[in-house]
Amino acid sequence: MTATRRWTATRAALLGILAAGGLGRAEEAKPPVAAAPLAEAAGRMTLPPGFRARLVAGEPDVVQPIAFTIDPKGRLWVAENLTYPAWRQTPTAPDRIVILEDRDGDGVFEHRKVFWDQGNAVSGLALGFGGVYVCATPNLLFIPDADGDDVPDGPPVAVLDGWDVKAQHNLFNALTWGPDGWLYGCNGILSNSRVGAPGTPDSERVPINCGVWRFHPVRKTFEAVAHGTTNPWGLDFDEYGEMFITNCVIPHLFHVVPGARYQRMFGQDVHPHGYQLIASCADHVHWDTSEFWYEIRGKGVTPTTDRAGGGHAHTGAMIYLGDNWPEEYRNSIFMNNIHGHRVNRDRLERRGSGYVARHENDFLLANDPWFRGMELKYGPDGGVFLTDWSDVGECHENDADGAHRENGRIYKITYGDVKPVKVDLAKLGDEELVTLQLHKNDWYVRNARRLLQERAASGKDMSGVHGALRAILQTNPDDTRKLRAFWALHVTGGLKEGDLARALGHPSEHLRAWAVRLLGDLPERSAGTRRTIGRLAAAEPSPRVRLALASALQRFPVRDRWPLAEHLMSHAEDAADPMIPLLIWYGLEPAAAADPDQALWLAESAETRLPLVRRSLVRRTIADDAKAGLARALPALARIDDPQVRRDWLEGTIEALRGQKNVARPEGWAAVFARLTRGDDPVARDQALRLGLVFGDPQAIALLRETMTSRSAPAEARINSLQALVEQRVPGLTPQLQALLGDRALRGPALRGLAAYPDDATARVILGRYRDFSEPERADAIQTLATRPADALALLGAVENGTVPARDLNAGTARQLLAFQNKTIAERLEKVWGTLRPTAREKAPLIARYKAELTPERLKVADPARGRAVFQRQCAQCHALFGEGGDVGPNLTGSDRANLDYVLENVLDPSATVAKDYRLTTIATRDGRLLSGILRDQAEKTLTIQTVNERLTLDRSEVEELKESPQSMMPEGLFEKLSPEELRDLIAYLAARAPR
Repeated sequence: MTATRRWTATRAALLGILAAGGLGRAEEAKPPVAAAPLAEAAGRMTLPPGFRARLVAGEPDVVQPIAFTIDPKGRLWVAENLTYPAWRQTPTAPDRIVILEDRDGDGVFEHRKVFWDQGNAVSGLALGFGGVYVCATPNLLFIPDADGDDVPDGPPVAVLDGWDVKAQHNLFNALTWGPDGWLYGCNGILSNSRVGAPGTPDSERVPINCGVWRFHPVRKTFEAVAHGTTNPWGLDFDEYGEMFITNCVIPHLFHVVPGARYQRMFGQDVHPHGYQLIASCADHVHWDTSEFWYEIRGKGVTPTTDRAGGGHAHTGAMIYLGDNWPEEYRNSIFMNNIHGHRVNRDRLERRGSGYVARHENDFLLANDPWFRGMELKYGPDGGVFLTDWSDVGECHENDADGAHRENGRIYKITYGDVKPVKVDLAKLGDEELVTLQLHKNDWYVRNARRLLQERAASGKDMSGVHGALRAILQTNPDDTRKLRAFWALHVTGGLKEGDLARALGHPSEHLRAWAVRLLGDLPERSAGTRRTIGRLAAAEPSPRVRLALASALQRFPVRDRWPLAEHLMSHAEDAADPMIPLLIWYGLEPAAAADPDQALWLAESAETRLPLVRRSLVRRTIADDAKAGLARALPALARIDDPQVRRDWLEGTIEALRGQKNVARPEGWAAVFARLTRGDDPVARDQALRLGLVFGDPQAIALLRETMTSRSAPAEARINSLQALVEQRVPGLTPQLQALLGDRALRGPALRGLAAYPDDATARVILGRYRDFSEPERADAIQTLATRPADALALLGAVENGTVPARDLNAGTARQLLAFQNKTIAERLEKVWGTLRPTAREKAPLIARYKAELTPERLKVADPARGRAVFQRQCAQCHALFGEGGDVGPNLTGSDRANLDYVLENVLDPSATVAKDYRLTTIATRDGRLLSGILRDQAEKTLTIQTVNERLTLDRSEVEELKESPQSMMPEGLFEKLSPEELRDLIAYLAARAPR
C-alpha cells in the first residue's frame, strides 16, 4: 500500500468507527488516563506522504510548553507554564524558561538548562537586544543577558505593564518580530488592558482588549495595531510582510492591517463611530456549525466536522517559508486545532486588496486525545518544531485546577532526508548577515535582520551594510528579495524620508505599499512627500497599495487626511473591497467630527465613489448634533439627483438618528419629503417615511400606520412599519397593537411593541388570547407583562388561576420581577412560582447533588427530543443551539455542553466567571418600564440594550436610571423549576451531536 493510500485508509477507518457509534456515548468515550507514551506518540501521527514526525524532547525535560522560540544557534527556548489556570495565586511551581540544545547532532535535544524560574502567567517569549522579552501578565518583562552566557544579568525589568490580570485564558501572547523591527503580539477579549510604561498615567495609556499590538525595542513605544477577534493566539508574516493571526471561537483567521477593526465575539469596539467591522479573510470555518463541532476529551468527532477541520479553537500560526518541505506548502498558513487534535492548513490566495483563505486537507492528525498543539515554527534546517501541551483540558474547559503539569512534548516534522544544521548566526560578520537576506529559508532572513538591527542600535557604522543592501534592492529581480533588503535597510537606519518617497514610484506594488507604511511611521512628513502620496493615491492601480494608503490615513495629522482620502474615494473599483472603504472611514472619522462641512462636501462630491464611506460621513456629521447636522445636510439632500448618492445620504441620516426621540423637524423638510415620496424611487420613498417618522411628520406617520394595518401589504413591510412606529413611540398606537394580536403575521412584533405603551387594558387583552399563542409568542407576552408593576401583578394572577402555566415563567422572568423591589410582587411570585436560590454557599453542594442525580445510567433513558422542547421554552430566547435560538448569550453549539461538570458550573453558578459584556444591566425608563439585559452599544445620545426577546435602542432622555450588576445576564435557579425528567432530557439534548 502506498503512503497516500495508507493515510487515506487510516482516516477512513477512524471515521468508520465514529460513524458506527463506537465512540458515540459519553460514558463509553472517557479520554485515556495518560497521553500516548513518548516512544509511540510521533509514530501515531498521520501526515501526508513523505513527511516524518519525530519526538525531539518530552517530559520530564519539557512540561507545559506554552510558547517557544529558536535562537541564532538553533536552540529552543521554551516557556513552561506551570501556574495555569490559577493565575496570581502562590504557585506550587513557578513558570520558567528552559533552553534545549542538541549538542551531538542526532536531532534530539538532550541538553536542558533552566534560564529563569520565577515566572507567573507566562504566555510568550522572544529573544533580542541583549535579553529575552517575556509575556507575564500584567507585565511585558525584559530579562537581560547582554553577554549571551544564558544566565540573566539581573532581575527582570517591566518595560510595559497594564495587561489585565483578570484575563483568564485570554492572556497576551504570540511575541513575533515584524519585518519593520517592531515586536508584535496578540491580546484576548477578556483582557481589558490599559498598557503603557510603568508609571504612565491612566489617561495616557493605550486601551486594548482583543487585537494586535506592537512595541519598539529602541524607541520603547507601544501601539495598538488593530482591534477585534476573540482570543487570537498565533501571529506570523508572509513573504510580502502581510500579517495574519489565528483565533478561537469565531472564524479562525484574519489578515491584519494596521488601523483595522475586526469582527468580535462580543462587546463594542473601542472606537464608538466605527459603524462596521471587518470580517475574517477565510471562506470557511473548521467545524460544522449545524452540529456539535467536537466532542472533546477523546469522545470523537463527527465526519462532517472532521472534514471541516475539527473544532473552533486554534493556537499558533505559521506561514511556512522554510526550505525543507515541498514547494506546494510554501506560503500556506498552518495552525493547531485544539479540539481536533490536529494541525489545520489554509491556502492563502490574493483577492482584491487582501487575501481569501481556502480550506486544505488537514496537515497532521495526532491520533492522541491528549494532543494540545500550541506553537509551530520552522528552524534552520527547514524542519518544523511543534509543541504539545499534552493534557485533556483546555482554556475554560479545564477541570478546576486539573492541569497535568507533568506533561509536554516537542516534535519535529520534516520531509524526506534532512540532517540537523549547526549554526551560530551571531558570530557571522555583517556581510554574511546581508547575504543571508537572500536565503530561501526565512528563519535565516529574520534572525539575520534582527542581528543587523541590534548592531545598528548599538551605534555601529552600518554604511557598508547599507551599500550591500541597496545593491540587492536595485539588482535582484525577485520582489521578495527586494523587500528583504528594503526591510533590513529600514531597521538599520538606511532609509530616510526621501528614500521612502522615491520608493513610492517603484515598479513593485509591494515596495510601494511598504514605502507607504514606513512613511506613516515617521513622526511627520514634508509637504513634498504629502503631495507625492496624494498623486500616488489618485492614480495607483494596485489595490494592495491603496489598502496601505487607506491604513496610513490614521498615521497622518487629522487636518492632513482630507486630500488623501478624497483621492482614495475616487476609486469606484474598491466599493466592494472588504477592507479599503472601512480603513478609509476609520481614518476619516475624527476628521469628519472636526470638520463636518468638509465631510458633507466630500460626501456630495461626484468624485466620491464609495457608498460605505459616503453613508458614514453623513452619519458622523449628524451624530453629535442633530440640529446642526441636519441644517447642513438637508439642503444638499434636496439638490442631489443621483439615486445612489441620495439613498446613501438618507441611510446615513437614518442611522445617525436611530433611537433618538423628539428630533426637531428641520427647515425645508416638507419640500424634501414631498419630492422623495412622490418620486419613482421606492427605496428612497421608504427611507423618507422612516426619516419623517423620526421628525414626527404627520404624513409619514399616517402612511406607515396605513401600511402596518393593511392586510394586502407584504408582511415584511407591515412588520417594518410597526417596528418603526414603536421605536419612535408614536402616540395612540395602543389600540392598533392590541387589535393586531389577532393577526398571526404581526402578533409577535405587536406583543413586543405593547411593552412600550402603558395601558390598563393591555394585560387583559394579552392574557385573554394567551392560550392561542405559540411558544415564542408566549415568551414575548410574558416579557412584555414583566416590564411594568401593574402588568406583572396581572401576570402572576394569571399564573395563580391557571391561565398561564407556572412552567412558562423561567428564572429570568423571576429575576426581572424581583428587580421591581416590590413587596407585593415578590410575595405573589413566591406563592405561585417559588424563589430564586439566594446564597452562594449553597452552590457547591447543589452542583454535587445534580451530578449525583444525573448519572450515566439515568441519562441513558433520556429523551433528547423532549429535551429540545425544554430548551426552546427555557433557554432559546437567549442562546442558540444548532442554528436555532437567540443571540443574547453565547452560542452553545461551540461550548463544552457534553461535559456535565461544565454545564452544571455555568448554569448553577453563572456569575462566578462572567465577561464584562455579558453582565446584567437594568434600565428604568421614565414611562414606568423596567428593562433587563446586556448593553450592546452606548452612543452619546442613545443606548442599545438586548433583552431576552428583542434589541431596543433608547434615547437617553427616556432613561431614568441605569444600573450594571456584577451578575451574569444568565439567571440562577434555572434547573430548580424543572421536573427530574425535564432536567434529564434537557441535559441529554445539550450533549447531542445534532438536532433531535
